[in-house]
Amino acid sequence: MGRLLGIGCGFLGFSSFCLVGLSISAILALFSAPTDAATGFLGDVRDDDWAAARLRMSAEYQREHSDAEVASNVARIPELETHAIAILTSYEDVDVDEGAARRARVEGTLYGPDGEAPIAFELSEVSGYWYVDLVAVEGRRLE
Repeated sequence: MGRLLGIGCGFLGFSSFCLVGLSISAILALFSAPTDAATGFLGDVRDDDWAAARLRMSAEYQREHSDAEVASNVARIPELETHAIAILTSYEDVDVDEGAARRARVEGTLYGPDGEAPIAFELSEVSGYWYVDLVAVEGRRLE
């Protein structure tokens, strides 16, 4: 009986440790500037505000795409176009060379009428503002 109790307590302790670790990661993601930028982009997509969504993208993307092209490209990824809610739970600074722009990766899940889909962002900081360089839903990149 004592051995069974010890195994149960060990499992409970390990589970608690894992949950605390995941909670800290989610809280850090929630309050990061890159996560705010990704969340803003998703809000613009939900609102069909293609001009605002485009302005959150990198300078290169803005030069190469119009607002109408952003709308068209989002429409090619139904999970992105129709999502009702997004929960971004992972934030990671990406190592870069000294003097280069700061980069970050943000990941989470989109929830919509067709279920859930993983989403990932790559972002870079330019003059204190975070821009979206890449959006991928289930491995499909936003063109």
